Amino acid sequence: MNNKIAQMSNSYLVIEYEILADKELLFEQWQAEFRAAVSKFKGYLHTDIFPPVIGVHNKWYIVVRFDNSANLTCWLDSDIRHELIRIGRKNFAPYEYKNWGTGLEGWFDKKRSGKPEPILPAWKQNFAVLFGLYPIVMIENLLFSHFQFMETWTFANQIFVGNIISCSLLTWVVMPFVTKLLKFWLKPQQNLIQINLIGTSLVFVGYGLMISIFNFLS
Repeated sequence: MNNKIAQMSNSYLVIEYEILADKELLFEQWQAEFRAAVSKFKGYLHTDIFPPVIGVHNKWYIVVRFDNSANLTCWLDSDIRHELIRIGRKNFAPYEYKNWGTGLEGWFDKKRSGKPEPILPAWKQNFAVLFGLYPIVMIENLLFSHFQFMETWTFANQIFVGNIISCSLLTWVVMPFVTKLLKFWLKPQQNLIQINLIGTSLVFVGYGLMISIFNFLS
């Protein structure tokens, strides 16, 4: 069995399987166990199953639907799902996993073959990106204003060049630093309320300090 998983939205999980003909019955039984297990989880909506189409493709597609990303994450992180995956690996083939949610995950996820990465909540992604993006934009604007860089350019050209600089710095310089700095909060070893509260508080304190500094400088 070869399979790929992609989270197409914050609450949809799309799984692609390629199963040998002599394993299809066993695969269907395995999927029935999966559906029975996932149906007991909070927020589960339903599962859509699309079998191979003769003469078109030989792949199975499974779409698991939850009402939100948090409930989907609970299923992905559950012991029963990991046990079912272990059985699947034993009976079929190595397991590959990858997921997408908001489009920002590339700044946070390190893909590991055979082991699913927990889905980082969208609100944490948003706060972390803002934590990195805000100082870049402010420093950029202060420097451009001070040195009168692009002063005679059209507004559209200024914004375009500014975005190139901001995105480049964010991707290759700032976000690697931010993800390391906030790792204890972004990907805690245990999903404790205290860690979320402390991390979120520190992020907002950081926002406040940056706003105060830039108000003073401008």
